[in-house]
Amino acid sequence: MKDLKYFLRNNGGMYIVYEVYSFDNFFKLLLKQGYSNEKALGFVLTNCALSGVVFQERIFNKKYLDLRIKNVLSPKEASRKTHLIFNMLNCIKK
Repeated sequence: MKDLKYFLRNNGGMYIVYEVYSFDNFFKLLLKQGYSNEKALGFVLTNCALSGVVFQERIFNKKYLDLRIKNVLSPKEASRKTHLIFNMLNCIKK
């Protein structure tokens, strides 16, 4: 998907999805591209670096099934938000 070029990747080439807001936006973009919830989940599990919070709050508790395309951000907006949150989390760690 060309829209994913805006998203952060780690050294292993996995998309960085460390908090629930990034997960929601990323997942909704996959749904918007025509993925079913199950196929989007498969894509996320094989191509994304996830935090424990994201895994528990969205995947283990099956909250990803409640996500809909409604109110999806554009790929650029979603990636900007992800960058901002990632940078904020890195500042907190230091």
